[in-house]
Amino acid sequence: MSTVAVVFHSGFGHTAAVAKAVAHGAEGVQGTDARMIPVADIDKHWDDLNAADAIIFGAPTYMGSASA
Repeated sequence: MSTVAVVFHSGFGHTAAVAKAVAHGAEGVQGTDARMIPVADIDKHWDDLNAADAIIFGAPTYMGSASA
């Protein structure tokens, strides 16, 4: 079993929708579990990140760069 962590920041919900689609796509691979982790809750998920086989980051753009 592989685990993918999808870590995201979403100010208005748009990036959360994309993160959900990415997690759904990852779970479409047989034997893969995806976990969505909002950056606001990151401190609760250090063990999940440490155990993940892959981490995907998602962030909206802000002034030409990723949001802080």
